Amino acid sequence: MIRSLFFKQKKPQTIVVLGIVTLLLGLFMSFDDIGTLSQSFALMFISMVLLGYSISFEIRQDFKNYKHYRLLGFTIFKSKLKISFPDYLIVFSARHKQGTEWGSVAALGKQRSGDDFVVRFFKGVSHFTLFRTNSYQLAKDRAMELSEFLGVEIKGKI
Repeated sequence: MIRSLFFKQKKPQTIVVLGIVTLLLGLFMSFDDIGTLSQSFALMFISMVLLGYSISFEIRQDFKNYKHYRLLGFTIFKSKLKISFPDYLIVFSARHKQGTEWGSVAALGKQRSGDDFVVRFFKGVSHFTLFRTNSYQLAKDRAMELSEFLGVEIKGKI
């Protein structure tokens, strides 16, 4: 039997905020008799999709990997993940920036940034980011688990 490891991808914060606002708007519409019942159910359904979806990478021992699109924990669709078998793994701290010129967050400033810890595959000069988290310990544990699982060394300090 082929074993596999799953790496759930981090959802953008704007999606979470949009899902909560949509849910609250749908609940408000249903309790205050604003609009029709189908409109409030449609908004609540949209919020369920926004809050309930996730994307996960499945890394298998035979390295036939998949990208899973999930809704409420159930795989809705999966596609092949075309990455090369890595020479080594690295766990490191990464600072990312995202422009905020669009949407409702434009009033907050020109850029939004954050710190993450990243587990990344390296094959020659190419790389693939497999996992991103706010916790160094979680990134380190997942990298060590993956290293033992695939028999690939972790470079850099850990």
